[in-house]
Amino acid sequence: MKIPKFWQPPEIQASPNARLEHNDILILPSRFGIFYLALAGVLFVFGSNYQNNLILILSFLMFSLFSSCLLICFRNLSGLSLRFQPGRSGFAGEQVGFPLELASDRARHALTLSLDKGAQQRLQLLVTPGQRLELGTLGKRRGRLLPGRVRVSSHYPLGLCRVWAHIRPEVGCWVWPSPTPPDRSIPAVSSPSQTSQWQELDGLCPWQPGHSLSRMDWKQLARQRGKMLKQFNDNNNQAFWLELNPGHGDLEQHLSQLTGAALHCQQQGVPFGLRGPHMEIPPGLDGNHLGRILDSLAGVPHGR
Repeated sequence: MKIPKFWQPPEIQASPNARLEHNDILILPSRFGIFYLALAGVLFVFGSNYQNNLILILSFLMFSLFSSCLLICFRNLSGLSLRFQPGRSGFAGEQVGFPLELASDRARHALTLSLDKGAQQRLQLLVTPGQRLELGTLGKRRGRLLPGRVRVSSHYPLGLCRVWAHIRPEVGCWVWPSPTPPDRSIPAVSSPSQTSQWQELDGLCPWQPGHSLSRMDWKQLARQRGKMLKQFNDNNNQAFWLELNPGHGDLEQHLSQLTGAALHCQQQGVPFGLRGPHMEIPPGLDGNHLGRILDSLAGVPHGR
């Protein structure tokens, strides 16, 4: 049986910013609300049959209360703005998140936000100008992950009605390959004798989050000159490259080893790069370099 279009929850194909308008919201009685209306109807029938004005007045008051809750519940969601941000990437098998900010010109109560296959976030009170939160889900498979349908709902004030809206934001994040200990055949994990070429000090540069603490110049920090990172000269003018082979027999294992090698190099403070067919990321070690490498590995097409 095909569900009538009237009963299908509306979905907003939203940019990173979305605002809930009247046409985007659906409201229906909850289970408790249906029982409440049935009880009010029974009281009305009894009051009419026995001509009892007190029972009739009680039933009318119950219907009036339900009508007020209907309007308050709808107004609690109407006009709410959601500002989505790029997702927080993570490794396959771990939680990834989609940060967002709720903005409102008035207080909102008892809001629930959730993804189709993710944990719920509940807000008992949303005050102006807004609040930041994150919707999490499990990154089961590497690649580009979209949040899918975001559900915003509420049962405020008395639980007699439920109001909700569905949004599909145009944001996403990368699910990186799950790291495994790298193969020794990968150049980025050479033996200490092969990496000795990085031991000649070439200078200092400002330290940034993501750099290895083993390369920090602690003497400069003790002299209160700030956090400085030691730079070493490559005497042999050689770079450490991760060789990507999209035609590898076990592609997922290959990508996991490359991910492990990238993390190893980042932790050891060894500059590294990635190259493969029609792509090349020069060696580096800045704060965003590891993320660019992992995003490229996650974006490799899946093998057949």
